[in-house]
Amino acid sequence: MNFTLAQLRPDGYLLEDFDFIEEPEAAAALKIAHQTLIKYRKQGVGPAFSIVARRVMYSRASLRTWLESGGTRATTA
Repeated sequence: MNFTLAQLRPDGYLLEDFDFIEEPEAAAALKIAHQTLIKYRKQGVGPAFSIVARRVMYSRASLRTWLESGGTRATTA
């Protein structure tokens, strides 16, 4: 995605312009519990994420990529 400054909205919605969503919404989109997504993130087996202003954010592209790769599941010992 290439944006020029003129194309970005001035009202503070840059994350939406880049199609990022917060962790609870990402969990709902994946149809898994929020706590499960947190567990996957901590175990390093979930979709790629970013931390922005102390909030865990996921791009819709990273969720799609993770699902297409099989949606790695954590295993218990």
